[in-house]
Amino acid sequence: MRKNHIKRVDSAVVGVVTAVLLVGLAVAVIALVQTTYVPKMMEQREAEHMDVVADQFARLKSAIDNQAFTQREGIPVATSMTLGNKELPFLMSVRAFGTLEILSDEFTVGITYSQNGTEFLSNSVGTLKYSSANVYFLDQSYIYETGAVIVSQDLGNMMLVKPSFNAIHAGSNVNMSFDMVNITGVGEKLSATGYGTYPIQTEYVDSESNNITDVDNIFIGTSFPNAWRLFLESTFVKAGLSKDVDFSVSLVDGGILLDLTINDNLIYSISLSIINIDAQIGPGWVE
Repeated sequence: MRKNHIKRVDSAVVGVVTAVLLVGLAVAVIALVQTTYVPKMMEQREAEHMDVVADQFARLKSAIDNQAFTQREGIPVATSMTLGNKELPFLMSVRAFGTLEILSDEFTVGITYSQNGTEFLSNSVGTLKYSSANVYFLDQSYIYETGAVIVSQDLGNMMLVKPSFNAIHAGSNVNMSFDMVNITGVGEKLSATGYGTYPIQTEYVDSESNNITDVDNIFIGTSFPNAWRLFLESTFVKAGLSKDVDFSVSLVDGGILLDLTINDNLIYSISLSIINIDAQIGPGWVE
């Protein structure tokens, strides 16, 4: 009697199992890259972009300072601002966006003085602000505020580039000078949102000056009081004045208050200049 034998073929099963394992390995590797390395790479890219924006704001300040110095009217100067960065190619990631806008009456200086009795002088100026919409890195804002460049986060704010404010102490006199830059938006080109690079065009208009003696106090109206407080304290200390002996800086509603009445032996004066700069965001100058 002839017996029938069943022949087993395992090679096909092994091939299928191998293919499944390779696919699973590939999926695991992609998942590891996607969840671990992509966020780190994108966080680094967004951090580098914030450094680029800081450098671009410094260039913007340099351009405006040069316009204020030369006072050449009717000649727009363009600087660029990169609002965001693109996503990674071939991998799942999210691009970062940003917003650039010209804001009016965002910064105020109020001066109380005693030349002819108690008098008060107030000036408000416009600013330029960039706000990031990052996905992986901490959101930041960069602000050009009356000649200063300020970086702001949820945890606080600090001054990156100082404004044109100075104090000189000679005997019983303290002479201050402050060049305030007023940014005024022209036409409808007051903001831009996205991730591309946009030009910011600025044009010198005019300037006006006031010389004030017997200054009692100065109010700084700003959304970034910590940056201005630290800057003013440092400026007066470098001039040879003592905090809480010759002057004091305190946080008040809407900003900070610089009190100059502590030492009766000192006479404070200030030369205040308002430099008016027209600005537009985007290509093409529109009157």
